[in-house]
Amino acid sequence: MKAPPKPSDTVYMVGPQDQVTSSSTCTIMYGKPVAAAIQEQLKTAVPDFIARHKVVPLLAIVQVGKNPASERYIRNKIRACERLGMRATLHAFDDEISADKLKEEVHKLNASPENHGILVQLPLPRHIEEPEGEGTSKFEIFDAISAEKDVDGVGRDAIAGLYRAQQDRMTFLAGTALAVRRMIAYYGVHTEGKQAVVVGRNDITSKPILHMLGGRMCNAAAIWCHRYVAPEDQARLIREADILVTAVGSPHYQITRDMVKPGAAIFDVATRVLPDGTLTGDVDFEQVKEVTSCITPVPGGVGPVTVAALTENLLRAAKFAVGAGELGYTF
Repeated sequence: MKAPPKPSDTVYMVGPQDQVTSSSTCTIMYGKPVAAAIQEQLKTAVPDFIARHKVVPLLAIVQVGKNPASERYIRNKIRACERLGMRATLHAFDDEISADKLKEEVHKLNASPENHGILVQLPLPRHIEEPEGEGTSKFEIFDAISAEKDVDGVGRDAIAGLYRAQQDRMTFLAGTALAVRRMIAYYGVHTEGKQAVVVGRNDITSKPILHMLGGRMCNAAAIWCHRYVAPEDQARLIREADILVTAVGSPHYQITRDMVKPGAAIFDVATRVLPDGTLTGDVDFEQVKEVTSCITPVPGGVGPVTVAALTENLLRAAKFAVGAGELGYTF
């Protein structure tokens, strides 16, 4: 897929000695125009693919247990596929399912030629996320998905490709990392040589984004903050970040104005559902936007682009299935 077109105005990152050269006003990095640019290309590419190969791309979504934020994302993913003429099916399992049984179910889905892409929705129950002893873990479940169907980019092959960061040879880039990378390109956020801090250790958000930012794709100095980093060190690192990506999603965690560097670029990847049904992220948006150069809102920021990136990856997977796939991404 070609890189989505960029807007006319470029946002320039504020580094240690830099000045804001575009505007002193914070740019709100809405996801809608970036997602629309991806979808606009797919509106032509998907029908062309179906007409040529007589195959409708099909995504199998695996859900274990109930999670309000996950359920909302799943609905959005299914609708996005359907709007573009593709299909998505939900395979829901009770949260008491064993890791071995879940791995078996994922293996069955992977073995079916009807399923072109497979996605295991996170989070998974604790007994799978953090098994005791040497039991089957989520990583073995991820690896039950073949490289050509791993649309979420979480399996062994995708991680190896991300580690090497050869974007012209990658099979799949994880959806949220792909979304952030497309937003970086669309809004013109400078990354090379900047200090990027990623907060959280999620396997489909924080980890891929960290490697993407620190590798050849972005060439930033990438630093990881998580619960095992001392609070005082976390505070210092976050305050020094030129680019801050936060993906914690806990009601006990919030990024406030005093915590961030003036002029920083903020990507709020976290999503959780409040009791009244509204969505929120890790960042106190109204406070923090007063001091940043650019920031993503929640809702309406990275989320819509992540869903669009998934549909992009699903078409890629379908192309691999019929022998027409091409490696690599352009930005």
